[in-house]
Amino acid sequence: MKYLIGFIIGIVLTTLAYERETATEVAHDVVVAKVTDGVKEIDYTFYENLYKSAITVFKDTYDSPTNEAPDAYYVQIGAFSKLDNANSFRAEAILEGYLNADIFVETVGDIHRVMIGPFAEKHEAELAIDWASGKKFSGLLLAKKE
Repeated sequence: MKYLIGFIIGIVLTTLAYERETATEVAHDVVVAKVTDGVKEIDYTFYENLYKSAITVFKDTYDSPTNEAPDAYYVQIGAFSKLDNANSFRAEAILEGYLNADIFVETVGDIHRVMIGPFAEKHEAELAIDWASGKKFSGLLLAKKE
């Protein structure tokens, strides 16, 4: 009971001692003037300058797409800079239930890619992507001409 009385007295004293801060009213024009003093004029010449910009593309740099069908499809489920990490990821995928013979590590330069395949048909590779998605892996479809 004495705690309840102390609590009530504390609330009353806090309420009596509380002084509300009064905000000073500032005219709208004064606020707008202070805000706009530091702002420079907006430059709307973007569209006028856009046509002057150009990007140079060297056509010989990129291979043109071919209409030939790829020889095989692969699914990349991981890429690593260290071979040990790629092999660990491959082992994890095998433990998740994918066949050992179909999953391998391909090394190109400093990148070690964990791949599933080869698949003769695109829809078979898409099924592997569905499997990878179901196991919380991400799959990237790659078509290779060998």
